[in-house]
Amino acid sequence: MEKSSFGKENANLEQNVEIVNEFSEDSLAAILDLEKKCFPADWQYEDADDYYRKMLNDKENINIFLKQNAAIVGYALAKPLNNALSDLMKYDPEIQSIDNNLYIETIQVLDQFRGKGGAKKILLEICNEALKRGIVDFSIHARKSNGLNLKLRKIFDGMITKHRQIESWEPGGGEPYEYMEWSYKKNN
Repeated sequence: MEKSSFGKENANLEQNVEIVNEFSEDSLAAILDLEKKCFPADWQYEDADDYYRKMLNDKENINIFLKQNAAIVGYALAKPLNNALSDLMKYDPEIQSIDNNLYIETIQVLDQFRGKGGAKKILLEICNEALKRGIVDFSIHARKSNGLNLKLRKIFDGMITKHRQIESWEPGGGEPYEYMEWSYKKNN
């Protein structure tokens, strides 16, 4: 299948991030569309509409869109680790409660917009927004097959405080993942 010319024509346009501060049906629709395009069906939430509605309405969370021109081409959700802990413990019994830690639950970027620095922009924006809230510690279960764990190591070089390998991460289709924690020092 041939790639659309849209991606080639817009390859040099800068991607920007936008924090989503309040719920809207348009934001919800964009997230649901991205989830369908970015992840296999068995990775998607069965109750995605309700789930993301709650995530967008929870002021403790950080929701960020990646945009190219006016098009939304990516999304990320970060929430307090302790709010995600009961769900995560089903899949990662070694995970522990950490106060004042933001867990990056999902990063979605459309295929044709990957590799242009958008994920890095999203991650740094999450960290900078969290700093405004007095949060400096972060965690994630990072996919290995797409190199996200390696990107995180590069972005947060010298800041990673803990990491361990997970051979089969059930929510990620049984792929190998790396659990990582870092303390963010703004120097990027």
